[in-house]
This record gives sequence, structure tokens and C-alpha cells, in this order.
Amino acid sequence: MSSDKVWKVTLIKKPIFRLDLSNINWNQFTEANGAGEWSNFFILDGVNKKPFNDFFSVQKVSYYSDDEFCSSYDFEDITNMRDLKKKIIFEGNMSDVDFLGFGNDGVHMLVNGNIGNYTGCLMKTGSITIKGSAGHFIGAMMSGGNLTINGNVGHYAGSNLTGEMQGMSGGHLVVKGNAGNSFGRRMRRGFAFVSGDVGDFFANDMIAGSAIIGGKAGRFWGYGMRRGTIVFAKDQEIPVQVFKETNYDFTSYWGLMWPTIESFNGPMQSFLDKTPRRFVGDLAFGGKGECLLPPKTI
Repeated sequence: MSSDKVWKVTLIKKPIFRLDLSNINWNQFTEANGAGEWSNFFILDGVNKKPFNDFFSVQKVSYYSDDEFCSSYDFEDITNMRDLKKKIIFEGNMSDVDFLGFGNDGVHMLVNGNIGNYTGCLMKTGSITIKGSAGHFIGAMMSGGNLTINGNVGHYAGSNLTGEMQGMSGGHLVVKGNAGNSFGRRMRRGFAFVSGDVGDFFANDMIAGSAIIGGKAGRFWGYGMRRGTIVFAKDQEIPVQVFKETNYDFTSYWGLMWPTIESFNGPMQSFLDKTPRRFVGDLAFGGKGECLLPPKTI
């Protein structure tokens, strides 16, 4: 049981269009002392500017478990989260709520349900745990922190925003369900993990970083890859015009990477006590990226 106080934010009114929370500074929000201060926070319902209190009720509650705020994996960058007091629980059907945790810096959020688009976009530190599924552009251009989705995500998770040159550049993005198209597009750094399948154009134009996929990828994955590492827990059809197999000895590197992969549990048993097959690509861009697949079974 935790004696910490946390804010509980409940959606009490369905928006006419979609709610845009990108204007909310959540650090300032956690420091507010009452409804009078929260009335100074504004959000957008479509293009209409509305007071925060029109759509949300806020109360301070005792919460029973710190682990709920980051229920997936105990990464080093969040091991001290119990020392932080900035915690918010979100309740209600928030499928029409966008930009939650936009630029998040040090606040720990728990969403008890589904959430809309752009959640965790540009987040720097802290954590966001979503008990349900999420929309498009989840974790786009995040540079740190931990973002966990227990369900599925839409397109462009961990990718770049339209017109920007790089996608996520740090942190950990964990999807326990499936992901849509263009997952990890132009990813530069960080660690991304999907328990299920990813759609088309996975890791296109990947610059660096690591992405682990428990299921299968759709069409045209890895195209334009410059560097970085892709790991598939299941055998995957290799586009031979993009990747070629190499016999390069990377036992030492794999020994360093395996403990992190193993921490994800679930679908990674295909690599247990085995060295994966290694492919390099995109061949049209120097072949410095790599794709790791389970060993062939006889």
C-alpha cells in the first residue's frame, strides 16, 4: 500500500469533437491546490477553447500500488520513480482525448482504459501506462521515459511527426498488443517492443535504436534502414533486395543484448540459449543496419 497522494482525473463530459490536451503543463497541474487553479487550465474541443473543468473532475486520493504506474518493466531510468510525487490517474472513456502527456517531463500517469492520439508525443522523462489501447502517433519523437500500452496502438507509434526528420530518440516504448503501420519510422535511439504484430512499413528509414517484435511484420519493413537493430521472435520472410545474411561473429554483442531482450518475457523464448541469424541492410544505404531472426529449426 502506498501512502502517497495522487491526483485522480475523471472525464465527465463527452467532447463535441476531440479534446486536445497539448496545452496542459502537467507539472504545474500536480502543483495546483484546487478547482480555482484548475479553472485556469484550458483545452481545445476541436478548435474551441474550453476550461479544463468543463470536461474533467479532479480529486486527490490515496492510491494502493506504485507499481501500477509502471506495470511493465523495471528499466533503469524509472527505478527511482517511487521517490517522485507527481502521479496522476485518468478515468473514463478517453478515446476522444488527444495529446495526453505531450512533452511529459517527470510526471507518472496511469490511464485506466483507452486513450486517443499523440499520447506521450515528445515526452522526455516520467512514465505513462495505458491499461487499454491507444490511437495514432503514440510516443512519436519521444526522447526519454517509459511508455507502456497494454492493448493495441494505431499507426506511426514511435515515429517522426509529419515533416520532421527523426522519430523516437530515447526512452522505452512497450506495446503488449499489436501495432499499426510505420511503427518506429525514422527511429533514432531508444528501445521499442511489440508483443504482437506490426503493420506495413515497420522501421522504414530507421536511423538507430533497437526494436523487438514478438509477432510478424507487414510489407516493406526495413526499407531505407541506415543503422539500428531489429529483432524478430518469429521467423520472418526477408526481402532479399533489402537484406543479406552475414556470418559475422557477434557473440559478444548478443551476450550484452540478450539480458535486455529477456526482460521482456513473453515471446522471446525462441532465442533461449541460441545465437540468432543475422542479416544486414538496407543494402541500398550501406547495409549497416541489422535484423536478427531465430535460428532455423530442422
